[in-house]
Amino acid sequence: MRRSRPLDLRPSCLVAALLLLAGCAAEQAQSPPAEPKPPVEARAAVDRAVATTGDLITYRVTVEHDAGYEVEVPEPGAEIAGFRIVDVGREEPKERAGRITVERWYRLRADLVGSYVLPPVTVEYRRTGAAGEGEAATGTVQTSAIFVEVASVLPEGGDATDIRDIKPLRQSPSRVPWGWIVGGALGLAAIAAAVVLLRRRHAAVAPPLPPHELAFRALDALRGADFDDPAAVRRFYFAISEVVRAYVEGRFGLNATDLTTEEIVVGLEGLPGLPPDPERELETFLSHTDQVKFAAHRPSEEEIRGTYERALGFVESTRPVEQAGQAEQGVAA
Repeated sequence: MRRSRPLDLRPSCLVAALLLLAGCAAEQAQSPPAEPKPPVEARAAVDRAVATTGDLITYRVTVEHDAGYEVEVPEPGAEIAGFRIVDVGREEPKERAGRITVERWYRLRADLVGSYVLPPVTVEYRRTGAAGEGEAATGTVQTSAIFVEVASVLPEGGDATDIRDIKPLRQSPSRVPWGWIVGGALGLAAIAAAVVLLRRRHAAVAPPLPPHELAFRALDALRGADFDDPAAVRRFYFAISEVVRAYVEGRFGLNATDLTTEEIVVGLEGLPGLPPDPERELETFLSHTDQVKFAAHRPSEEEIRGTYERALGFVESTRPVEQAGQAEQGVAA
């Protein structure tokens, strides 16, 4: 019986490998090269597109650009309508593979139900290094608009269906002398009420403080801020802006704590009891504080003192005349 010789597959395997390599090379030659990234890219995002009233929404603006470019990201503070800006900040620039990433974030509070649009942010850039092929010296890029829906915490119709009614009381037999306990409790309550009434007859009820007195006390408390710390300076500007806005709301009835600077300026036109000079002082004060709060402006020590004196002078010059006269008489006495 003859033995069959084993089949030599080495030549055929070599041919198959060569064909496979040739096919891969042809596929790579046919596939188009990856398109290069633009020199500057900008995008915006929120951590939640659907929120309920009272929720905090984080709005981020991210710009990525080549190392040979400078970018200028505007502050969209006044354009974020329908939300209150609770806090703002920025991340340290990050560089990776010749690209620099700049990011800013805003904490927004949704107070009213409705559909809102965060408008696009236009970023300006200019080239500082050597120009590449087809690269422009200056230009702008724009983020996309973002839609946010704010819903009510109550279900549709305004009636909460998940709240169950209180079950009726059920009398159970007990040997505890509840009659004596209830009678004693009622007697103690009557004695306590009589004591409270007697004390109220001899104690004078203090009237509420007027808005200018509250503003003076709040401004005096801000004098102890640490102006060597940039974060403390920024908190100081947020606080002094809220003090003046609260005073305007209490003194003139304008809802200044929930309005932007532009809306406050429009609302002050023709407001009774506000002379033109203090109106211009208030507009200058609010514009300067917005630059520190939203445009990352670092004020000098002289600017900080001027901001404090401007707030103090505005309250002093617009408080009620009769109360100012009474205060002067008290000082003279």
